[in-house]
Amino acid sequence: MTSRTAWTGGNLNAGLGWTAFFNAADLNSLANGSSVLSSVSGITNGTSLDELFDVSIILAISSSTLVAGASLALWLYPLQSDGSTYGDGAFTAGTQAARTPGKFPKVVIPLPLITTTALVGGNEDPLIMPPGTWLPVLQNNSGFTLSSSGNSGKFRSYNENLNN
Repeated sequence: MTSRTAWTGGNLNAGLGWTAFFNAADLNSLANGSSVLSSVSGITNGTSLDELFDVSIILAISSSTLVAGASLALWLYPLQSDGSTYGDGAFTAGTQAARTPGKFPKVVIPLPLITTTALVGGNEDPLIMPPGTWLPVLQNNSGFTLSSSGNSGKFRSYNENLNN
């Protein structure tokens, strides 16, 4: 009989270390209202089958005041059966597009009302990690175009150990 449960580090990224799931160039200069499919090699949760993950998004903007309703939206696009198309096929990895994916986001991260900030970001945890190969899509709804550097999107995966 299990006496307690505990978190255990994921298999995808060597414990609880953070791993990039966007390349910096994907996010650099991302316009408000635009989205981008990550250009990292597909995140493959096939053998390890991690169950949960957290995201950490840190973005740079010109020093500005955020307005009510500012947010970031994140979708997970699965690799389709043809082995090359992610999600609905409407995005090209690493290419920014002024469009919104045609399904509900996995998570919307509200951005706090901050006066004269040059850094925005947020995190969400825990999210359920799908099995198979997938890539994230991020939409910038901060009200500002992101800076040309200083942007990152990372994740860490983990599981629940029921045998402690």
